[in-house]
Amino acid sequence: MKKYILLFIIVLVKLTTNAQENFCVNKAIKHTIHSKNLKENREYWVSLPLQYSDSLKYPVIYVFDAEWRFDLIRNMTFDLGANKKIQYSIIIGIPHVDWEKKRGQDLTFSQSRIEYDGDKVDETWYNDSNSGKGTSFYNYLLKELIPDVNKKYSTNNHETLVGHSYGGYFGGYILSLEHPFEVIHIYDPSIWFSNGEVIANFKKVNYKRKTKIHLTYQPKPAFHKRKIEEFIRELENNKHIELTKELYENDTHNSLFLDSFYKGILLTNE
Repeated sequence: MKKYILLFIIVLVKLTTNAQENFCVNKAIKHTIHSKNLKENREYWVSLPLQYSDSLKYPVIYVFDAEWRFDLIRNMTFDLGANKKIQYSIIIGIPHVDWEKKRGQDLTFSQSRIEYDGDKVDETWYNDSNSGKGTSFYNYLLKELIPDVNKKYSTNNHETLVGHSYGGYFGGYILSLEHPFEVIHIYDPSIWFSNGEVIANFKKVNYKRKTKIHLTYQPKPAFHKRKIEEFIRELENNKHIELTKELYENDTHNSLFLDSFYKGILLTNE
């Protein structure tokens, strides 16, 4: 009898161990990096898919503006993955240290002298305190954050970037730089910034990386819309870019995010 009880305990322990390896509760895990590029500590947040296992490898979705977007995206992708609508994916949320100042510094590469409606502005609008330090953040992203994620988790080098507004501008800007992303989501991007420098930079490079881009936007103000549509034409003329796009006529700058991600992840997560 003791022999059978011992055997039962061994089997139960083995099943429990396997369950812990293959089943994941949808919770956030926080990590901190001391960034040499940004000269400060930076958090990033992780959400693992259902049935996460180190014996498998997963695509990774990097999400800007994690304070507002991480919970939304991790819950959607967890559910979509569990229901076999998309691949199981690791979600990485990238929050800001001080979103009122650091967000603009991190996500822009210059200091604009024009606003989203086309009006000219002076140096009191965009300066060192709120913009133009995107190169340091870009280096943090590529040289510190992504390598740390790949070291800690079982990834397959398929990486998606999700950016809205300034984050969408950042996603467009890095097309003129070296980047690791196979998929970039660009939602109502600030292509107007510095009078369309994203467009000017993209025209200068011979872009050859196969990339899926899902771009969405809304029509106000007219200058903002015009710059985005100019960028769209450049993307459509590049044979290496697979572009899907949608104009949300009846949505606002923020309200289009939810539908943009839902449709975009179904289109690009293959």
